[in-house]
Amino acid sequence: MKVSLFSLSAVVALTTLLVPASHALPASPSSNNVVTFDNHRVVRIQLRDDTQLKTLTANEDALAFDYFTHHKVVGDYVDVRISPQNFAKFQALKLEFTTLIENLQTVIEQEKQENSAYQMVFNAQLEESKKLNNGSPRILANGVTLPAGAEIYATDTWFQGYHSYADHQTWLSTQISANPGKASGFSAGKSFQGREQAGIKVGTGPNHIVFHGTQHSREWIGTMVVEYLIDQLLKGTDSRVAGYLQKYTFHIIPIMNPDGFVITQTSNRMHRKNAQTNGGCIGTDPNRNWGFKWGTGGSSSNPCNEDYKGPSAFSAPEAKNVADYLSSLPKVVSYIDFHSYSQLWMTPYGYTGTRPATYPYMSGLAAKAATALRAVHGTSYRYGDIFNTIYQASGSSVDYAYNIGVGAPFAVELRDTGSNGFSLPANQIIPSGEETWEAFAAILDGIQV
Repeated sequence: MKVSLFSLSAVVALTTLLVPASHALPASPSSNNVVTFDNHRVVRIQLRDDTQLKTLTANEDALAFDYFTHHKVVGDYVDVRISPQNFAKFQALKLEFTTLIENLQTVIEQEKQENSAYQMVFNAQLEESKKLNNGSPRILANGVTLPAGAEIYATDTWFQGYHSYADHQTWLSTQISANPGKASGFSAGKSFQGREQAGIKVGTGPNHIVFHGTQHSREWIGTMVVEYLIDQLLKGTDSRVAGYLQKYTFHIIPIMNPDGFVITQTSNRMHRKNAQTNGGCIGTDPNRNWGFKWGTGGSSSNPCNEDYKGPSAFSAPEAKNVADYLSSLPKVVSYIDFHSYSQLWMTPYGYTGTRPATYPYMSGLAAKAATALRAVHGTSYRYGDIFNTIYQASGSSVDYAYNIGVGAPFAVELRDTGSNGFSLPANQIIPSGEETWEAFAAILDGIQV
């Protein structure tokens, strides 16, 4: 049932050759309400002094910047998407920049073509798997019934491409059904549009760990890496896992922001927020909406901005639900919020540059994670507190988690550092999972309980 990476790559390459290049479309919703990004550039702006920083921030609303990264700090850089309509005006600002992506729509189309090719392979294997049992459900020795074709959801093929929201739900329910006594399902609550924030609970230990992906909906690699970690906990070959499952109970939500995730797959690949309507624009940034130091800097009051904090703390149900679930658990020793991109392993605080009392402990764990991660594929991560590592961000999940007593909360920014942005090629899913697993294991080995 396992397809090789070589054969999958060959199908992807062939399909890419056969699919004609897209013609230029307006940078607006098309006739089928799909937002296109023809000739939208992603640029990296260097901020050398206060004057350049003030110029950037003074023009960000007028030029409708979409910040791909948010570290607007003198001496650093920030990645921004700019529409073709506004590019000449941006150039007139005389800011120093380099172009990371010349035409964002080309990157999105390439992602679609590669994923279409992958889906051909995946669906063919799914049909083959169904035929093995004549299309009938499979009954395990313990009496648990698995749907026809469920075997395909237990192979490495799953991690060779990106998936629809519906397929992710099938994958998750299949893992729960196939591992009775070891795993169980839960929901943190319902999203704004009524979708379950579905999760899986693994392990029986007295120390609880909560982690999730895709709080920001366009960051698809977060979902895949979280599912890779689930896969390792359920059936990986790492000899340490048995001990982890006795020491910890893991509460895992692959898609924390399901409404936004569906938007990225159906109408706007670059959508970041949830699906609430605010002042004529869609979405609240869930990770600026948590109820600790909400709205104290590093978030926007403009409903059309990507880091819009919402009208009030916990106005986004996705954030409120996970916060309530987190608060309901005894002895939560770690919480991890997986994002992309920038390759960072970060600790509280985001709202202030004053580090918390236990920063040395958390930073020590982050350092071990970065070291373990780099040893796998040579990928380098920076680590430190959010405020001093990238930018100010208030109303964040990790600050909230720390405030309610979680011992070691982390915000992780996965691959890459900007060359692909949020459309990380599928051939990096497994390497990302492998290195993140080792970083995660380093955290589990070092946590004080």
